[in-house]
Amino acid sequence: MIKTRVTATNLLLLCAAALVGCSQQSPQATTSDANTAPPAQTAPKEEAVSPAKEGTATGVHEGTISGAISDSMCGKDHMKMGDMGKDAELCSHKCVEAGAKYVLVANNGEVYQLSDQKRAKEFAGKPVQISGHIDEASKAIHLHGISGQ
Repeated sequence: MIKTRVTATNLLLLCAAALVGCSQQSPQATTSDANTAPPAQTAPKEEAVSPAKEGTATGVHEGTISGAISDSMCGKDHMKMGDMGKDAELCSHKCVEAGAKYVLVANNGEVYQLSDQKRAKEFAGKPVQISGHIDEASKAIHLHGISGQ
């Protein structure tokens, strides 16, 4: 869970510092996490994503990725959850209730953390197209838009 908070904070900083002009708001949980993070953790992240490094060292770009919404516990494979895993939507919702987060499993098999859990919930277990700022290094997406396929 700590890793998720760091990534959410990183996404907030990416949007604010490295991706000037990002008009999308981060989810409330991200803002709360950023406000409660110790100052020692916040400062290095700001240095790591300075505007001068945009598109180079950070690997952040704006784009669209196709895949399916899953959960961070199961990722690509719900079958390890037994009978519940036969229904990807139900399995994802149950895993999130147990503490997992909604993620995107891209068509190429990569798993990305998502900044907007509320919008992702609507599409659990379904194929989608997600647009936003994509951080390839941390496998995270600051979600701008989501639509079913």
